[in-house]
Amino acid sequence: MDSGLLWSVKRHIGLVVLIGLVVFGASAVLLWSALGFPATAASRLDIVKVSLTVVAGVGGVVALVVAYRKQRISEAAETRELTKLRTERFGAACNQIGNESPTVRLAGVYALAALADEWTAQRQVCIDVLCAYLRIPYEPALESEWYLDAESEVRLAITSVISRHLRDGAPVSWQGHDFDLVRAVLRSADFSGVQVPSGKFLLSLAQFPAGWISFDGMVVSGGEVWFGGASFTGARVTFDGAEFRAGRVKFEGAEFTGGEVSFRSARFAGGEVDLSEAVISVAPVFDEGEKPGLKLP
Repeated sequence: MDSGLLWSVKRHIGLVVLIGLVVFGASAVLLWSALGFPATAASRLDIVKVSLTVVAGVGGVVALVVAYRKQRISEAAETRELTKLRTERFGAACNQIGNESPTVRLAGVYALAALADEWTAQRQVCIDVLCAYLRIPYEPALESEWYLDAESEVRLAITSVISRHLRDGAPVSWQGHDFDLVRAVLRSADFSGVQVPSGKFLLSLAQFPAGWISFDGMVVSGGEVWFGGASFTGARVTFDGAEFRAGRVKFEGAEFTGGEVSFRSARFAGGEVDLSEAVISVAPVFDEGEKPGLKLP
């Protein structure tokens, strides 16, 4: 054992013994005076017993304080170790997402999503990394079968992970967080059933080339959803069964060229859905009836 540490231990032991002797002496003197300075041996023995009981009680309190302090130190060490472990996992997942192999990138996506579920304090950071990946430019292989290629598959996995965490009943909910998909490039995306009670869901300037993008059953009950300047080129975009209860959904400057835009069975019960400044070369499909809260070109 280090000599300095040994000396420190000896000093603490000596201090505890000294405190015990002082408490014993003080309690004995007080009892002695309170009892009128008894002269019998039995009375003196009783005073000694009571004084020792007082010392034992003080020692018990000291022991509890020491145990509590040790527990707090242990918990702080565990917290630091857990934070260190999560930081290492975060770095490893980010390295995987940046790998050249699509399968390794997929593994990184799921590793980062699992970390976001556990690490509440840094969940938004994990979400930001997933969204940042979708903002990296790329040219999808439009001639590929099922509108997919390896990179599109990775991006579809990210949107699926996000959607699962934004639906009601998710084991861990990401509702209320911000999702910055500005300038994202998505060949296909399934955002069906997502709930937006607050926060921001930004798809401004996003590109959706000739694929299928579903917002079916989406519920906007607060927060903001932006499609400003987004480009839907030959894509099939569906908001079938979506509900707009509050908040704002804006398509300012969005372009729908070819494909289909469908709002079948959508409910516009409140909030604002603004298509008035969108450039739509195909007629949006709606159910018959009034559309309160909806602004059309």
